[in-house]
Amino acid sequence: MNAKPYLNPLTKWLIIIVINVHLMFFILEAIFWMVPEIHNILLGFLNNPVSLEYPVQALVLKNLFINQGFYNLFLVFAGLEGLYLVNKEKYSSGYALLLFLCFSGTGAGIVLAFSTKAYILAFLQAVPALITFLRIYPLYKASEVR
Repeated sequence: MNAKPYLNPLTKWLIIIVINVHLMFFILEAIFWMVPEIHNILLGFLNNPVSLEYPVQALVLKNLFINQGFYNLFLVFAGLEGLYLVNKEKYSSGYALLLFLCFSGTGAGIVLAFSTKAYILAFLQAVPALITFLRIYPLYKASEVR
């Protein structure tokens, strides 16, 4: 009988970090977007070639950022459901959801790095997600064999 493809403590912590990064983006983009301290910082990263003041840009982009924030929340739900399924020993489904979360985080971080000046945010989004993806993928493959 094959060993169960368990998550080790380090990988669990990495998943929690990835989930929390997406939760943070949801909170910033969907809830606190119109707070001047928040949109001033985030719009500064965008380096928009427009002459509108940041409060006007924030108002124009408000619905887009709310939408983007909810995408991040849905990724949080995917990660939480993935952890739940792994805990219930439904490894293949759980790891598939966790891989989706990590793939999305890695991809979004790469896009953020190439499309803005938010390099630190991009790093914090992409690197933990990529490391976690690389740690979970073998567990997913092992769970398929079972």
